[in-house]
This record gives sequence, C-alpha cells and structure tokens, in this order.
Amino acid sequence: MKLKTISATGTKGKMTASDTVFAAKVNQFLLAQAVRVYIANEHQGTSSAQTRSDVTRTKKKWFKQKGTGNARHGARSANIFVGGGAAHGPKQEQHLTLTLSKQQKKKALISALSLRVEDVLVCNAVSKLEGKTKDAKKLLDKISPESKKIVIVMDEISDLSFRSLRNIPEIKTIEARRLNALDVVDTQQLIMTKTAVKVLETRLVNNKQPATSKKKSPTSPRLREAGKVKAKK
Repeated sequence: MKLKTISATGTKGKMTASDTVFAAKVNQFLLAQAVRVYIANEHQGTSSAQTRSDVTRTKKKWFKQKGTGNARHGARSANIFVGGGAAHGPKQEQHLTLTLSKQQKKKALISALSLRVEDVLVCNAVSKLEGKTKDAKKLLDKISPESKKIVIVMDEISDLSFRSLRNIPEIKTIEARRLNALDVVDTQQLIMTKTAVKVLETRLVNNKQPATSKKKSPTSPRLREAGKVKAKK
C-alpha cells in the first residue's frame, strides 16, 4: 500500500506501508461495535435524577378526595406534576462499562485505518516542532489546509511538539501505541510520522507492543477538556 507523504516545504511523495494494516478488508460490524464501546466508556456515569422521594414538595393532600372531578392525589411530588420527581431517571449505579478483546481492538483499528487510508498523510515535520503554536499552525495550514479536525500520530510525543499543538482547537496528538478505532474515524485528517507507521505495523501485524520509554507522555488536550485527566501545573 502506498501512503501519501509531504514535507514541511510542501514536497509530496509516496511511501510503502503494509497491506495488512492499510489495505485490509473492512469489517463494518466490528468497527461499529468498537466505536460504540469507546463512546460509551467515555461517559462519566455521574448523572442521577431525583425521584419523588428525593424532591422537596408538600405531601399534604391538596384537594378533597371526591367532588372536584380531579384524580385523587395526596402529594405534589408525583412525576406527573411540574417540579415532581422523575419516574425512570438515570442513576449512577446504572452506568455499565463495555469491553472489547485485544483481538477485536486490533481488527477494529485495522478496519478503521483501511477505511480512512485516503485521509492518511505522512509528515515527519510535526515531530520537529520547537514549542511555538504559530509555527505549528503555519505547518498544518500548509500540509492540510482544508481539514479542521486533525489527529496527529507520533511514535513518541516530545514536550516541544505537544506544547506546539496543544492550544490549536480540534487537534489531538496521540502516540501510535495508544491509537484506537474511534480516533481514526472521528477526524478529517490523520497525520502520521514515518516511525509511527512502523510502530503501528509492529503492533498490528507482528502482535507485539513496541517498547516505550519510562517517560510519561504529555496529557492530551482532548482528555483535559473532558475533565478526565487533570492538567499538570
């Protein structure tokens, strides 16, 4: 499979990638299932509605039993009244975590990459940014001017690269070892480094998890905005 490449100066080319990863048969059912699982697991599960026993409303009988033409009621906390409790609202204990097996995750990612292969762009310049948001914005406008939502995949995210990209809206940076099917389908453009492509091939074809450094990767802006990971001071 030939992937499109582009340099910082705009020079275009091609690079060879594994057909097993980027030109495989797309399993639509598995891909849809994986996307559903990833989205469901992003829910915090903290929603909790008040039932009629939780709301503070009068429990006094507010009209006589007979002769009014109304149904008999002894409290205003019933769910049919404005301000009453919810009948079947969400509760925290109702949150369920969905799972996929390792093989399902890999096959779903392969299907996603094969489906979106035309939107994959290989560019090493994104890993050489020097911490300036202005330079990162100028580079992205040059290599992918029409895309507003971009996922940038690197083998390892440096502090300078992360600092350059974190303040640009709709940009997500992620390491190749953490990439999943939802990241691939929920974007307009996938920008990868050449090393990231090799890491994905090693991870998905050889069934080996690439060795990683002990240094923690910077927190993704998407996770910070979702409130799932606290930003470092």
